[in-house]
Amino acid sequence: MVMIAKLCMRPNDTTKGRAIKLTHYIDLHKRLYGTMPEDVHRFVRTIADIPVTMKDEIIKMLEEKGWRETVIPDPTLLPRLIRKRRE
Repeated sequence: MVMIAKLCMRPNDTTKGRAIKLTHYIDLHKRLYGTMPEDVHRFVRTIADIPVTMKDEIIKMLEEKGWRETVIPDPTLLPRLIRKRRE
């Protein structure tokens, strides 16, 4: 059950979407195992990804793991969709 919530996270989720998915993952893990998941630091890309209700607890955990913010990938890879400014 917990693995389902964990596998729903995609590399190009928005910060709101990632926060919601993290909330579900952490809530299920706490409910079924009684503890905070040890791999939360792998799914948090920026501070904005952290759910507001669990912010203090998660930030403390991230500091212990030596976590640093990472770049969120751009989901648009097709050059034809990127408009260039004409001068």
